[in-house]
Amino acid sequence: MTDPAVPVVLEDDPTPLVLSVGRTLRAAARDPQSSGVMASLRETVVVKSKDDPQAVTIRFAPGRVQVDHGISSDARLVLTVDPAHRFAVRSVDGDEPDAPLVTAVLQLLEPGLPHWRDAASRFWEMTSQDPGMPRELVVVCEEEELVLGAGLPRYVISGAAEKLARVLTGADVFLDEVYTGSLAVRGTMTQLSVMAGASLKVRFHG
Repeated sequence: MTDPAVPVVLEDDPTPLVLSVGRTLRAAARDPQSSGVMASLRETVVVKSKDDPQAVTIRFAPGRVQVDHGISSDARLVLTVDPAHRFAVRSVDGDEPDAPLVTAVLQLLEPGLPHWRDAASRFWEMTSQDPGMPRELVVVCEEEELVLGAGLPRYVISGAAEKLARVLTGADVFLDEVYTGSLAVRGTMTQLSVMAGASLKVRFHG
C-alpha cells in the first residue's frame, strides 16, 4: 500500500467526520499535484457540517497534517460543508470564497481519483484478509475485467470507471450506489453485508 507523501495524523479517538476528512486528505496526499499543495500550506482550517454540530480542525504544518475534532479558536478559515455530498462548501468564513487558501483547501477536499484498477487493487489490499471476504473479487468496467485473489467464493462488482473508482476509494458509499443501481453486484446477501463493511473500512481508514 502506498503511503501518503505527507502524513495525515488523526486524534486518538477520532469522530466519524475526523475519519472521513482524514481519509480524504490521505487520498489527496497520494496525488502528486494535491500533495504539493498540501505540503505548501501552513494554516489552521476548520471544516464543519451544515447539518449538525460535527466539526474538525485541520492543522497544516511542515511534514504533517493533524486532524482533530472541534473548532479551534486560532483557525484562519472556517468552511461549512455538506458531508453527504463530497464536502460541497455551503459557506466560507475568514476569507473570500475565491481566495487562494480556500481554493487550496477545496482541492484537497476533492482529490483526483485513481484509475479504477488501482482503486480496486488498493481496496483488495486493505480488505482481502478481513473475516468473510470472498476469496476472489472480480471488478468489471465495460469490457474490461480485473480479477483479484483466486478461488471460491467469488464476488462480482460492475460499474462505470468513475463510479468504481469513487466507491473503491471510499469517496462514495457502496450500499448507496448498489441500491440506486450505479453499481451492479453478483453474490449472496451475506457477501453484500461483508462488502459493505469492507467499503466502510476503506471510507474511514483508507
